[in-house]
Amino acid sequence: MSAPIGDLVEHAAHLLPEQGPLQTFVHHNTLHAFEDLPFHDAVVRAGELFGAQPFPTEEELHDHVVLGRITDADLVAVVAEEVADDGLPVVPGGPTRREFHVHRLRHLLDVPRGPSLRWLLAEAGDLGPTWAELLAAAPKVVPTAAAAPRPRDRVLAETGVDTDTLVHPLLIRLAGAFLDQGVAYWPMPARDQGFLAAFRHLYAKAGGPPDRFLRGLGATLREQSTWDAERTVAWALTELEVPEADWGEAILATLLSLRGWAGMMRQFEVRPDRAPVAAQPARLVDYLAVQLTLDLFATRHVLAKAPARGAVVEVTARPDVELAYEAFVLAQTMAVDPTPDPAAWLALVGDCDGLRRRRLLHAAYERRHRVGVLDGLAAHQRMSTSDNTSVEFQAVFCIDEREESLRRHLEENTPTAQTFGFAGFFGVAMNYRGVHDIHSRPLCPVVITPTHDVVERPITQGRAVFRKVRAGWSHHVGVGSRTLARGGLFSLGLGAVGLASLVGRCLFPRQAQRFSHRLDGRYPRTRLDIGYTVEEMVGIVGAVLRTTGVLAAPAPIVLLVGHGSSSMNNPHESAHDCGATGGGRGGPNARAFAAMANNPLVRAALGLPDDIWFVGSYHNTCDDTMTYFDEDLVPARSVAELDRAKTAMAQACVFAAHERCRRFETAPHDLALDDALAHAQTHAVDLGQPRPEYGHATNAVCVVGRRSLTRGLYLDRRAFLVSYDPASDTDDALLTSLLLAVGPVCAGINLEYYFSYVDPARYGCGTKLPHNITGLLGVMDGHASDLRTGLPWQMVEIHEPVRLLLVVEATPQRLSAILSAHAGLARLVGNGWIQLVAWVPEDDAMFLFRDGTFQPHLPETTQFPVVSRSAEVYAGQRGHLGCAHVLAGVELPVPVLATAQEVR
Repeated sequence: MSAPIGDLVEHAAHLLPEQGPLQTFVHHNTLHAFEDLPFHDAVVRAGELFGAQPFPTEEELHDHVVLGRITDADLVAVVAEEVADDGLPVVPGGPTRREFHVHRLRHLLDVPRGPSLRWLLAEAGDLGPTWAELLAAAPKVVPTAAAAPRPRDRVLAETGVDTDTLVHPLLIRLAGAFLDQGVAYWPMPARDQGFLAAFRHLYAKAGGPPDRFLRGLGATLREQSTWDAERTVAWALTELEVPEADWGEAILATLLSLRGWAGMMRQFEVRPDRAPVAAQPARLVDYLAVQLTLDLFATRHVLAKAPARGAVVEVTARPDVELAYEAFVLAQTMAVDPTPDPAAWLALVGDCDGLRRRRLLHAAYERRHRVGVLDGLAAHQRMSTSDNTSVEFQAVFCIDEREESLRRHLEENTPTAQTFGFAGFFGVAMNYRGVHDIHSRPLCPVVITPTHDVVERPITQGRAVFRKVRAGWSHHVGVGSRTLARGGLFSLGLGAVGLASLVGRCLFPRQAQRFSHRLDGRYPRTRLDIGYTVEEMVGIVGAVLRTTGVLAAPAPIVLLVGHGSSSMNNPHESAHDCGATGGGRGGPNARAFAAMANNPLVRAALGLPDDIWFVGSYHNTCDDTMTYFDEDLVPARSVAELDRAKTAMAQACVFAAHERCRRFETAPHDLALDDALAHAQTHAVDLGQPRPEYGHATNAVCVVGRRSLTRGLYLDRRAFLVSYDPASDTDDALLTSLLLAVGPVCAGINLEYYFSYVDPARYGCGTKLPHNITGLLGVMDGHASDLRTGLPWQMVEIHEPVRLLLVVEATPQRLSAILSAHAGLARLVGNGWIQLVAWVPEDDAMFLFRDGTFQPHLPETTQFPVVSRSAEVYAGQRGHLGCAHVLAGVELPVPVLATAQEVR
């Protein structure tokens, strides 16, 4: 007896993508459903289920061996950890198991497979007695047919006709019309009653649908007009002759056949608040009922029209020729005689198959990165540093790794500046509605459901009338262009205007953007209506200031720097916004926090001095511009100090843009500092630029601890920097809260980039070239495809696929206690989705969590590059760079121990 249909659908739902609409795109672990498995097992199992790659290709990984990115020491170390060995040769005179694996990883062997191997053997003739013995000892294999969990698979095997070619184009149109967020001029009838009801409303009418394979559908739907979705699913599976015991497998395979659309239907069911405009009453079981109904009619149609292919020829067991040939070639290259024990040699070769080689090579690839970062952190901490005794202003940034360079350059150029890192919603979980927004949207991590409203209200008019008239005209044109009569007139009348705008944005993108902004005119002055009690505001402000350490010694000016990204040619722009605000922009959160912190009652409760002032601001990470809020409220005594802080931030943005531009092929290697900001801003608004911002493409590390441990350390824009002051955390409550937030969030970003890079076709959404935005939901390839999930190749192409290295300033005992108390975090760490390191600077010790325990990290590198400025490290370079000690960041005359070239 099968489980209830609802339970089977819920089980399948866990394997669907959790990606929301484009407007609220938030990074998450692509394989979230497999987190209960060890990472290496999970990627293999998921690869089998989704037909995806678990690791980078062997060819790509071996290139890193040749280039020295993977060293011989890395290969030896990972083989020692992964391969059991008794120290004896596998065959007389041959290598031990570990020696064999190391040799196999060092050398890329291109062994022909399938028809290529059969042709080679036919041409080669007799290969000698060694080949004959290996072939005779080779294990026997029986070719097996692929499993057929869906009726479609059985029909395809029997007739050669794929019913998906009939069903999917129609199902894509139906799902797109149902979930459409206002793009379509004619809305789908009856969609407010649900997907199944809307489908019945359309196709149950007399006269029948136009598709031939749906003959008789109307009568069937009229008979089923009172059936619920669960009954419809059971009926369709029964009619498709699926054994009841296999219903769960069939449901899963059916939903995975268009998992992008199925996943979006599920997201509208469980997270309707993430809908860009309005959430329709979506249910995954309704979607399944429609798909199985279409599958049934397509199956009947194909079986009635297409003749069966006949009986399948039985296949007998044959020797594994490919394994035998690989063993034969390896015996020759390693000068080994396998004939004393050919079975043992074959078993050894088979044990180091392609999948295991890729796993070991990837482990070595990650190890080299981990050792480089940990050795750099340790060496930097050992070098003499001093805390600034005079601090003019402080800036609290989001932990985002793109802010690492801005913070570093700010501290290099303004020694009296002090920076901190906190999740970019700054503890303010709110439903926010801006002055020009139609409705509110949540600005907080997706795991939080906000219960407070913050509304931006105008206190001056600005050019509201002009914008209202222009908005009305735009709406009139948008609607009219989709009608028969007005559409033709608008096309003729506005074609020239559109052409001029297109030419301007392509040839003069920066100037066109500035002209567009001038047309917008002056915006009204606004204030925030904050729906929090004083007690709630005290809790929010106090938690952030205590966690970061600001409360211990606040500066006269404290900037809260939210961030986001605006670019012209990027449907996935929300993926470049702030993950801590649920894919929104962190400026409103920074502004709201500053308003709370400036409240006299909050100040009094926290004991904040009267002579400090908090200012909310916003950093656009795509064009490196800054915006400041509520400057008219700044007391006269603080205006000069704020102006100095703004000047320092503007200067740091220029240096940050210069460093970012080294990644762009459009920027020359010798790009002048004075030209960097203009180049970054042009890059952001160029309509023909497919890579306006690489975003998180370099993320790899997260450091939780005092800024003094990393200040002056070049981390190549690769590290999430989370401020944490252990001295203010006597009961580990602050550390626990931090890890529960930054662990899953940063891991989600890291893992989505990992999977989109490793398999850009199945886990990512491929190249941007054929992408079309559909219904404000996502992108399709061309006019009809599955809804593509993951990231486009142009966002991940420079990424290094390594798991997040989470380095925490805490003892192993403290971290072990936190893991024991929180199963979700323990699962991520224990199963290897995150690489956790306990850092005890006082003891100059680091401990890597592996195999359930914290094991000491032994540094391998003692010489540490030292430079005067960050530019000495990255100048003229495109690729990833190692750590370096930047003298300007710590203000100490430390002697140069290595040249900048040693960083590379």
